[in-house]
Amino acid sequence: MSLAESDGMSDPHLRRRFLEGMSRAANTVSVVTSDGPAGRAGVTVSAMSSVSADGPQPVLLVCVHQESPAAEAIRANGVFCVNLLRDDQSGISDVFAGRITTVDGDKFSCALWSRLETGAPLADDRLVAFDCRLLQEQAVGTHHVFFGAVQAVAPGTGPDEATGRPLLYSDRAYGTPARLEGDGVAAAHRRLRRFNTRDTYPDQQLDNDLSQAVAARGTTLYLRGQVGQDLETSASVAVGDPAGQAEQAMANVAQLLREAGSDLGHVCKIVIYLTDPRYREPVYRVVGRWLRGVYPVSTGLVVQALARPEWLVEIDVTAVIPDGGDSETAAP
Repeated sequence: MSLAESDGMSDPHLRRRFLEGMSRAANTVSVVTSDGPAGRAGVTVSAMSSVSADGPQPVLLVCVHQESPAAEAIRANGVFCVNLLRDDQSGISDVFAGRITTVDGDKFSCALWSRLETGAPLADDRLVAFDCRLLQEQAVGTHHVFFGAVQAVAPGTGPDEATGRPLLYSDRAYGTPARLEGDGVAAAHRRLRRFNTRDTYPDQQLDNDLSQAVAARGTTLYLRGQVGQDLETSASVAVGDPAGQAEQAMANVAQLLREAGSDLGHVCKIVIYLTDPRYREPVYRVVGRWLRGVYPVSTGLVVQALARPEWLVEIDVTAVIPDGGDSETAAP
């Protein structure tokens, strides 16, 4: 039986279970665009996949709902561009999904665009993009499956071109992947109510992966509060520079964890002491980069002074080596 022949068969209970099951899948989020004689259109999709890298051109597929104007535009124009979004671009996704309306009513005004081989709109800021000519299409249920022959690939242009992370959609919410180091022990602890400071403090330039609670079991490591001080020479570094001192403090944390047979993925709690609230953003940006994808719990305090007058920030870390997760690099 072909896919077309199965269109008339419907089991509402199976459909409901299917939708609930598929909500658990994690999918990357892309904005698929087209332009040409049929006009310009775009839509957010999470159903995008590689088909084959071999042949005259690589081939990918996207699924677009039949009622989306983008479906007819792709069919008529014969071209489309898959713009894979970064994890800080959920706003663009919401616009092209119709959840947010721009002031002028034009979805494309939420970002800047250019073009590659086919003329389909290419997002100037993206994780990566695939410019395609329509190779084949098939109607399946309520969706059109478009197969695209890739004409060009545009790499990312964001601030973290080499390390940018894709925007994911799973469990009916946006998310971001966390890289598992070594044997994957970074995910051994249960981290509850994960969030990012981009959402809780939209007016601040922060990007910290945090949790409201961490349930950990294993060997607990208590680190001395780390400051802008070289571990080997005890010399103060980055005097007058809170971000530089935070960089040194986090480097010390990483080194001490390695010497104890642990790593940054085991960090469960951090407490950040600042001598001036104005240091918060530069310090937290540094800490957020070091602990990206870890999701510890965090407490921030402003104090009158630290042990030395030149110290502007101190970072207190508690980590837990998961049961059975001791590193082979433990210090003798």
